[in-house]
Amino acid sequence: MQLRRKLGLAVGSLLAGTHASASDWSYDASLMSYYEQDGQQQDRVSIIEPVVSLTKHNADDDFFSFEVIYDSLSGASPNGATSSSRLQAFNGYQVLPGYTPLDTRFKDTRTSMNVSWMTPYDRLSRYQAGVSYSAETDYSSMGVNYSYLKDINNKRTTLSMGAAFSYDAVNPHGGFHNSFSSIFLPTTQTLTSASGGSGEGLFPGKKKKTLDVLLGMTHVLNPITLLNINYGLSQSNGYQTDPYKIISVLDAQGFAVDYVWEGRPDSRFKQTLKGSLITAIGQDALHLDYRHYWDDWGIGADTYDVSYHLKLGEHFYMVPHYRLSQQSRADFFVAGLDQSQPLPQYASADYRLGDMTTTTYGGMIAYRLSPGFTLTLNADRIQQRISSAGVELAQNNIFPDINMWAFTIGIRGEW
Repeated sequence: MQLRRKLGLAVGSLLAGTHASASDWSYDASLMSYYEQDGQQQDRVSIIEPVVSLTKHNADDDFFSFEVIYDSLSGASPNGATSSSRLQAFNGYQVLPGYTPLDTRFKDTRTSMNVSWMTPYDRLSRYQAGVSYSAETDYSSMGVNYSYLKDINNKRTTLSMGAAFSYDAVNPHGGFHNSFSSIFLPTTQTLTSASGGSGEGLFPGKKKKTLDVLLGMTHVLNPITLLNINYGLSQSNGYQTDPYKIISVLDAQGFAVDYVWEGRPDSRFKQTLKGSLITAIGQDALHLDYRHYWDDWGIGADTYDVSYHLKLGEHFYMVPHYRLSQQSRADFFVAGLDQSQPLPQYASADYRLGDMTTTTYGGMIAYRLSPGFTLTLNADRIQQRISSAGVELAQNNIFPDINMWAFTIGIRGEW
């Protein structure tokens, strides 16, 4: 399963600073539980994710950090086919009439390691660098990143620029298939032998390379207000098709006569523009964020996020938040393919590339048990609504709403 956490530039943490005394150690450990269910009451993916990080602080803006993440995923994942009033049979499983086709054999694990360090250049500038590696049963990724920050305007303004490069390889279970070939045809290519060996070293499979660049500015507007603006761009080249997603080929009555493998472009250019405003309100703080995203696949998205950091006494605080994201579909997104029409150059029925509205309600509560130990609890309710308006061959309830819950318990401390 092609699921991984994107290599981050971590400019936000750079700007925050550490404010730790010399030779201090800090730690952060958390356990997340994530669960999905659609509007048809079908259980989807569930995730258990423990995260542990350690940081050695030498001085302000001088630290070394190491993080380990482990994901265990299981449940059911949409395969891309449309729902039908007839029983549908795929390779190894069946789907009852009226239900969204889910591959219930979905299961994966992922291990990720990230190392980063920050060091001052001089009194007004510093840099952070990092390396990362993650591995799943069918996906590997290695990345490096570098960021530089410069204080100007009597340290009221900080300019930042960063870059990251990642090298990924996918080697799907069952091998690769030609785009738009029937799923019932034999596998066209397998890069890993039955014994588990491979002639391609550490990264077997088809490759993707991604270069990210981020430019930012943080400015102190007044003693209680901070403004941050970032512009990012990303260029990916290589294999970007999901090797497990299929598309229904439909007749004039809307019934599937075949199922074919999807096909996506082998390049993608993304751009983002984000603004954040943080202002103090007494002992509390209000955070406002807006992010605009667009790419050359035709996808555009606007995301609004608001949170309020509420202090409740000397040791207790909470952070309620609300997030709204509205996304437009990719140019090649389809619900299904018309049997009477020629095949397109690219097509995908993956709902994540469709018109989508996502809302998140949640928050965090934290309690400081001692000066060096804090307990946190996060809870989020996420709702996704995928629109079929304007999608050819769309049917009623072809994209049921999805409800997600995420709970995280964590501890932070220092010694």
